[in-house]
Amino acid sequence: MASEVVWPQWRGNAKSEDATRCKYVTKNAQLGDGCFSVVKECMNIYTRDRYAMKLISKKTVQGKLWLIQREVKLLKEVSGRIRDLEHSGTQCKDTFEGHHHVLQLFDYFETPQHIVLVTQLCDHGDLYDKIIEAGSLDLSKQVKPYAACLLSAIHFLHSNGVVHRDVKAENIIFRLRISELDEFARRGSHYDHTSHDVVLADFGLATKLDSGDEELKECVGTISYLAPEVVKCNNIARMAPSESRKIPAYGELIDIWALGVLTYFMMTGYMPFDCDTDDETRKCITEGDFYVEDSLRDDEQPHNAHFWNFIHLCFNVSASERPSAHNLRKHPFVQEFFHDDDDSEPFGDKIALRKSTSSSSIHNLGTPSRSSSVSNIAHLGRNDSIPEMMRSGSRDYDLNKIRETLKKTLSMASLTLPRAGSVSKASQNKENSTFKLEPAPPTQSLMNGCFSLTPESKSNFTTSPCVSRNPSSNDVTRLMSATDSNSTSLTGRSTAPGRELTSESFKASNAHPNNPIKTDIRAQFDL
Repeated sequence: MASEVVWPQWRGNAKSEDATRCKYVTKNAQLGDGCFSVVKECMNIYTRDRYAMKLISKKTVQGKLWLIQREVKLLKEVSGRIRDLEHSGTQCKDTFEGHHHVLQLFDYFETPQHIVLVTQLCDHGDLYDKIIEAGSLDLSKQVKPYAACLLSAIHFLHSNGVVHRDVKAENIIFRLRISELDEFARRGSHYDHTSHDVVLADFGLATKLDSGDEELKECVGTISYLAPEVVKCNNIARMAPSESRKIPAYGELIDIWALGVLTYFMMTGYMPFDCDTDDETRKCITEGDFYVEDSLRDDEQPHNAHFWNFIHLCFNVSASERPSAHNLRKHPFVQEFFHDDDDSEPFGDKIALRKSTSSSSIHNLGTPSRSSSVSNIAHLGRNDSIPEMMRSGSRDYDLNKIRETLKKTLSMASLTLPRAGSVSKASQNKENSTFKLEPAPPTQSLMNGCFSLTPESKSNFTTSPCVSRNPSSNDVTRLMSATDSNSTSLTGRSTAPGRELTSESFKASNAHPNNPIKTDIRAQFDL
């Protein structure tokens, strides 16, 4: 059996005249940008469904094409697994099903200038924006369900042999809601229902757990979120082979450490390990030296104690003693959102916290600026790489009053794990899910890796209410229904009022070499 052709392949001499017409249009404005890509809103001109379009500059990734090949291959596998689970009919009693909260890939193609990925469209803003706008999130109503939802997504990835390697607030986005939350959901519920909208995005650094030591010794990610075992890989390319071989490959538990950092950030509004310099930050990470504010430390409310114990377990410097995503689902901080018929308690005496000390003078608190995973893709590679990572950002230096209170002693009484009795609550919460399996677009509307002309860009466009989530997009009879006004504005050609594009006419127009149909699009994606 022939092996699958890896996409994309480098087209050094590709010319525009060899390209096909693009089946998407984009908006002029960007939704965001990353180190080597931009994200725009887009729309498929046949289905009128809106998506997110990630445009990766070929010039930037020249010589590093394997990075994009890895991301595309992994996203295709994950998206396929999501569909398999949904079609299997397997019943899950958890509030959050992990595969409901992972970004899906719908299409991919390349242009003379870009490699393009098309994913589901999410709302503007991300979890970082939400935290910064609020200062910090409510522990019971927001931090707990958000952490539980992300834990479910991470558990899904790990169960399928994938490690994300870049779990952070900037990579957590939110599904677009078809309808607004009702009054009970906004005010009366015991948790924030927008946690059902959470989506883990940006698989640019993700890799398979069976990919080998070479990839699992790459020092990649965002320094504020790096686990100690990743920090040990810093500058590994400069080491002598005899030294680099001594450094063990890391595993999926680096995502658990990052989840701990993110949960801490949601609760406090600042990072646990950040210092004035990267070297000091790395030192605090390797020593597990994180800051606990006196007022938070002395709060003996059970939910607060559960939070700090959850953090403490995530920040275990020894990866072998750090809990897995599967076991962490049983922690009292998030247990109410999960159902498990196994009554065993995986933590034992680990639920009792140990004291933690800190060199308080070197910690740097404040509102972190938006971070990038790598400063330049040119620094990321297999054997010749010396990755440079951006810290979570510059700090506000006017918090001397807070820093004077640093004592970093954490001493708590033993916490008891509640027995699994919250099954009905987890199942009831599940009714609030906003997930709907993204319909597979009609084959004729997809680019499927072909070489295309650059998508047409517009200042604005009109679309149907569907946001790449409406099952009716599978109905060929509604692929395009345009009035005179819509047809003129989108295609420059007039059509009879109410005339629909039938299956036959759709196939015919799609096959025509000079297909004139054009439209607009919307999109957002992992950066």
